[in-house]
Amino acid sequence: MTEVDDNAGAVDDRTTRIVAIVGRPNVGKSTLFNRLVGARQAIVEDNPGVTRDRMYGVAHWDGRAFVVVDTGGIDPTEDAGMPAQIRTQAEVAVAEADLVLFVVDAVEGPSATDQEICALLRRSSKPVVVVANKADAPGRERAASWAWELGAGDVLAVSAAHGRGMAELCDRIVSAIAPGDDEVELVPPGVRVAFLGRPNAGKSTLVNALLGDARVIVDDVPGTTRDAIYLPLRWGAHDFVLCDTAGLRRRRQVARAQEQLAAIKSIRAMERTQVVALVIDASAGVTDQDQRIARMAFERGKGVVVVLHKWDLVADDRKRAHEIMAQAEQDLGFLEGPVIARTSIVGAGRDVGRGRARNLDQVMDACRRTAAALSRRVTTADLNDELRRAVAELAPPAHQGHLVRLYFATQAATDPPLFAISANRGRCLTPAYERYLLRRFRARWSLRGVPIRVVVRGRGRGGEMPGD
Repeated sequence: MTEVDDNAGAVDDRTTRIVAIVGRPNVGKSTLFNRLVGARQAIVEDNPGVTRDRMYGVAHWDGRAFVVVDTGGIDPTEDAGMPAQIRTQAEVAVAEADLVLFVVDAVEGPSATDQEICALLRRSSKPVVVVANKADAPGRERAASWAWELGAGDVLAVSAAHGRGMAELCDRIVSAIAPGDDEVELVPPGVRVAFLGRPNAGKSTLVNALLGDARVIVDDVPGTTRDAIYLPLRWGAHDFVLCDTAGLRRRRQVARAQEQLAAIKSIRAMERTQVVALVIDASAGVTDQDQRIARMAFERGKGVVVVLHKWDLVADDRKRAHEIMAQAEQDLGFLEGPVIARTSIVGAGRDVGRGRARNLDQVMDACRRTAAALSRRVTTADLNDELRRAVAELAPPAHQGHLVRLYFATQAATDPPLFAISANRGRCLTPAYERYLLRRFRARWSLRGVPIRVVVRGRGRGGEMPGD
């Protein structure tokens, strides 16, 4: 029915039409969102409160494109803690929307919360369509007539789970919004950086500090972030797309279905980015799980920047701070010299505007340089010059009793860099000598924190390295 741009992020171009989905908890907002964008992009579970941050997706209908924004369930009676933050996120979505889909439960009928949300929407002066969800049978469609009593707008009975009434809803949406761009790109060009780490390491706090806005919900309770959120950022003269992800626990600690899906989405988000900012709680140091996440990213060809966050908790103890840095360099040594940034957001709480952020420039500069190294294209002349020097200083050991000759090298791929070497025999280099060459290449072209590879191809007899 619809098509999807499977990215999610913020949209600033006002030629793009935005449709916000709001309602109380557990009325099927995320199911409706997934149906509209044509993919299981938002986490859906029977428990209320699964969705928290704003989630963006793109839908296409009848030659028109529009952005759909999923929000958390609103509880107007709560004015503190997580419910208050969810409500704030929903209010932002309504403020930027051209049309609001107010989702109610066709089966349960009206509630006091529905009435209060309706009053909030009236004050917004935004056009509203009331979507009576879970009307998966004719009898339930008739029962949904109570929603007209809300006086919020036209009522359409649908079943988002089964697709019933969705064509009529999409027709209503495109007729209610002004023409906009036919093509919508939610994630603009820029270096894609995924913030990964264990729960409660401070990923969302860092992202909010970089954006200068409470874009993602921050709470002391681990697991607050569940969906992967993509956010465009202009930092200095460079464009970035930040991705805040759910904290990754050890597999045996992930029990609930929503946590399992959140973990899958975090890994999927990591696979779509260029650089992983591995956020580590400095007060806890590098753990086994941090190493697993780093290795996962590195093996998937991602550049890695290590962020020792909450550094203010250890900075006053010089001995402890030195031990943590030494441990990080040792335990993450397989990342091949990644930049290790020490950051802190002091005094922010949930208000990013009041905190004192430290070393954010270092993080973003490291991400930019790591992305550049990941896509670095080395000229064939420079590569062979370095290979010639390396062989002159240390000749490759013999292979099965035969002399090894390295003739020529070229770069076969980028993201990550792959170097192909032509030799008199295939696979003739020992692992130690391959590491020696990789260290030379890494040092020559500043390929820190980037997983580079070498393959050796046999060329048979004849031919020498250029210059021999």
